[in-house]
This record gives sequence, structure tokens and C-alpha cells, in this order.
Amino acid sequence: MDEDVILKQYYLGCLAHASYLIGDRSTQTAAVIDPQRDVDQYIEFARQEGLRIRHVLLTHFHADFLAGHLELRDREGARIYLGARGQAEYEFVPVKDGDTLEFGRVRLKILETPGHTPESISILLYNLRQDPSKPYAAFTGDTLFIGDVGRPDLRASLGWAAAELGSLLYHSLREKLLMLPDQTLIYPAHGAGSMCGKNLGKEAVSTLGIQRTGNYALQPNPAGR
Repeated sequence: MDEDVILKQYYLGCLAHASYLIGDRSTQTAAVIDPQRDVDQYIEFARQEGLRIRHVLLTHFHADFLAGHLELRDREGARIYLGARGQAEYEFVPVKDGDTLEFGRVRLKILETPGHTPESISILLYNLRQDPSKPYAAFTGDTLFIGDVGRPDLRASLGWAAAELGSLLYHSLREKLLMLPDQTLIYPAHGAGSMCGKNLGKEAVSTLGIQRTGNYALQPNPAGR
């Protein structure tokens, strides 16, 4: 990005899980998205870069691994952010469409993208020095993967029908994520091997333009493939 803004991806192969640290050197502030349970790596890296982790965001409630948001809260004093539809027994900041979090040259903007889960959000990253009008990247959680989209059938035990969540997912993809510029980098929460999708690619990052043309689930008639 630039010398003042940091974007680091962490990948845990056994869970095919990706998490992210975004930092701004001018304010010595960092945010972590979808942290692993072992948070030492984020804290150590942040300290090496002269940063303090003050924010932790979950794109959704993760059913396939234990996240480290509570430990980052307790050890770093970080605030936790969840989609406004989420319900939790701990204190958090509920976020909805258009909400922003800014520190220095970093802006994080929220898109509500339900479908994989009702409370799912995607997080847009803007580098305010480079271009405050267009997102540099989108952290899409389990809504949009490289080569696939999130499964809408994993919340049946909580009373959500797959058809209902599938309809929400379709809207999230067509009316939210596919409206972003083609050059937007796509950083999902999982890669190949995850059970949250069936056709996930091995790549760690893609662009929306590549996914728009190459992701079967984003085509006009993906079921007819």
C-alpha cells in the first residue's frame, strides 16, 4: 500500500483460515479482522511495528474455529465490532451499512452482507492518502471466496432455512459486493480445504474483476454450469 499503512495476512493451513492485521503508523493503531485463537502473533508483530491493537472485527460468528477476539480485548484493550444483527454475551460495537472506522490514513467501511450467516459483514479498506473514494480491498469473510461463495445451509439448527439465507446471499453479492470496482482486492476468511464452500481456490487474494468473470457462483446462471 504505502509506507504508513500496513496490511498483513495470516494463514492457518490446518483450518484453511485467513485473518488480517491493518495498521497505521501515523497513529500507531492497528485493527485485526477474524483473529485466530493464538493472538501472540498479532501482538508481537504490532509491537515490532510500533502499533497497538485497538480494534478487532469479526465478519461473522465462526462455527469452525475459536476466534481470538476476546483475548485481544482482554490483553490489548481492543474494542470488538460485530454486524448489527449479531447477538453476543459480551460487549461489542454493532455495525451496519455505511458505518466507518478511521485511524490515520486508514478507513474501514462496513457492508452488511448476510447470507452465510445473518450477521455477516464485509469490510472495505480505504487508503485515504492514495484514493479516499475507492476501496483498496474488501475483507469478505465467508460471503465471497476465491472461486466460490459462502454456504447458506449451515444455520438450520438456529432456525434459518437455506432458501432464506440463500436469498440474502444473492442480494449481498449482486447488490453490494459486485457493485465495487473491479480492481478491489478480495481477501476472504477461508481458502481451499474449508467446508464453508465447495470450490474454493488456493489463491490467498484475488480481485473483484477476476472473480466477476471466473467465479462460477457469480455468473448469471451458476446452477446451470
